[in-house]
Amino acid sequence: MHIIPHLAARPLAVLAALACASSATAQEQAPGEPLQQVVVTGTGYRTTGTKSNLKPMDAPMSYEVYDAELLAARQADSVNEALRYVPGVTPESRSTVTIFDQYTIRGFESYRNYYDGLPLQYNGLWNLVPQVDAFATESVEVLKGPTSVLYGSAPPGGMVNQTARQPRAQQETEVRFRFGSNNLRELGIDSTGALSPDVDYRVIALARKRDGQQATTREERNLIAPSLTWRIASNTRLNLNLYHQVDPSLVPSTPLPALGTLFEAPYGKLDADSFAGDGRWSGMKRTVTMGGWKFEHGFNDEVKFLQNFRYTKADGLQHNTYNLGLADDARTLARAAYLTDEHQDGYAIDNQLSFKTRSGPIAHTILAGVDYQTLDSDVHYGDTLGTDTPAIDLGSPNHWLIEPGALPLGFYTEDHAIRQSQLGLYLQDELAWGPLTIIAGLRRDRYRSEDRNDSSYAGSPASSTTQIRQSRSSGRLAAIYRFGNGLAPYLNYSTSFEPVSGVDSLTGAAFKPTTAKQLEAGVKYVAPATNTQLTAAVFDIRKQNVVVNTPSFNRYTQNGEVQSKGAELSWRQGLGDQFDVTLALTRLNMEVTKNELDPSLIGKTPVWVADKQAALWLNWAAQPKLDLSAGVRYVGESQMDAANSATVPSYTVVDAAAMYRVSDTLRIGLTASNLGNKRYVGACHSAQNCWMGAERSVELSLHASF
Repeated sequence: MHIIPHLAARPLAVLAALACASSATAQEQAPGEPLQQVVVTGTGYRTTGTKSNLKPMDAPMSYEVYDAELLAARQADSVNEALRYVPGVTPESRSTVTIFDQYTIRGFESYRNYYDGLPLQYNGLWNLVPQVDAFATESVEVLKGPTSVLYGSAPPGGMVNQTARQPRAQQETEVRFRFGSNNLRELGIDSTGALSPDVDYRVIALARKRDGQQATTREERNLIAPSLTWRIASNTRLNLNLYHQVDPSLVPSTPLPALGTLFEAPYGKLDADSFAGDGRWSGMKRTVTMGGWKFEHGFNDEVKFLQNFRYTKADGLQHNTYNLGLADDARTLARAAYLTDEHQDGYAIDNQLSFKTRSGPIAHTILAGVDYQTLDSDVHYGDTLGTDTPAIDLGSPNHWLIEPGALPLGFYTEDHAIRQSQLGLYLQDELAWGPLTIIAGLRRDRYRSEDRNDSSYAGSPASSTTQIRQSRSSGRLAAIYRFGNGLAPYLNYSTSFEPVSGVDSLTGAAFKPTTAKQLEAGVKYVAPATNTQLTAAVFDIRKQNVVVNTPSFNRYTQNGEVQSKGAELSWRQGLGDQFDVTLALTRLNMEVTKNELDPSLIGKTPVWVADKQAALWLNWAAQPKLDLSAGVRYVGESQMDAANSATVPSYTVVDAAAMYRVSDTLRIGLTASNLGNKRYVGACHSAQNCWMGAERSVELSLHASF
């Protein structure tokens, strides 16, 4: 799952993290009610953008929250699916893949999310990526632009955080049954209440099975997530939480060539369920256990402390194949088989001390923080490199050609011991002077990594060690001014960094971290009287110190630059007592602006990135017991490869949902994604590596509460 997708398991690039923090829910309003901002619930709520109580609509940055009810109506089980209607995001680059979520924010890709303010820990090199199911998620928060000032190493496009469902004192239990396309069967239970006057609990459990979109693939998930909140005193509380998820079967990344997906092959075009893998050698098993706590204490009304801690242990075993190219007949695809056996454990902790003070008319909210994370990973990789690996005829595929016991997986092997750590110190001042809010932040990070590799090729052993010792400072200065009529313009300057391994082949010097800076201007508008909520932004992001190479890949240096410029609009409008509409628009111009070793790429657009997008979602309270919703999504053209030799066509799909309340305790839901079952290509990385888009999915759900 790297920059070279057909070598999906090879450690060829560091794909760094998304981050965020909070425990919020942005409730859906009934049609006709005034639009609301985030409703704060649970323990230790501090918003993603500032780690303070500043609400998203009052913050000088692009920031959106999507609650669990809305995500369920849009048939979202994953973060990838949850981002379908978010401006500035190109989601589901590989929608048929379930071992990770891949998307781009403002043109920059990521594979990793945050959960309740801490990273879902992942080494950025291989394929063991923890995921949290949407059923255990209260909301998905999307913060756009560089975020390193509060979260350390991160891509410059932005970050995504899933907030956990928190214990509540009121006794509530919901049982959800789901049935649908691809033989979907699911049972989910969510129960919360009080164990005592000072202790609340919540238990979430889920079991799901279904076939994957690609032929012979399947998905299976089982999870349990208990948590407790103990109100130790009026100013002190402790939340203990556990998340245990077992995925006996996941769908890995198995690409198809452009001939047959994008272009007509001698046998025609491939169907949406086409698969280049093998039924006996495809899939991933994954187990993830996360346990932690949130402890918060208020010394007084002005000084508060929050500690957020999580330990993660994960294991994953993957079997997969990748392409070695088409034969002269344009239908026989040569393949290599590989496996990855991965184990990792680590922990992350974030300590935050906030205090309020005043200097004349200016109120200050000071935040001082120290966070630290460490992750140990052990990886075994085996690859046939095509030796004794059957090819597949894409025009008439047989998915049962591979005999696992006969594969020479010892032909090429790697055994890695990876140790990573990051220490960050940050300081932020949130100044409020009447209608003006200014946020100034500064952070210093120290990143350390060591990767020891013992490899073997055709019986010849080799060893190597790659170390990274990098430090970097990040900052942010932003301001927003709220006029009395609901209009609030803002400006934001922020920076970010990502660690880079390797040395410059021209100078022999170790690479520096890649860096990025963004200038953003926007406006927010809230008018409850007219049920209007709007955010609009323009931005310019420049990512520098990008590692570039010659076309033959034999020389590497660090002088590349990528620029992303664009505009986004998110507009929600209530229309009378029965309707509300949400509109999202994106225009993106992204290009390589520097590459001295391969000047032919200057001016080219990177892959995975759609040039423009539009999405519309309509809610209609058709009658007191019936709600209807529908949406349409347009995703513009993207590039097939780095040279921009061809484009992936745009596509438009329609979604729909209905919910009928049989009684106060029983609801029936029906959802449909890609209602017209449009065949489309989701994305390509090269002429040999393309992925089909998501086919139609129809689901029926029964919700019983008591």
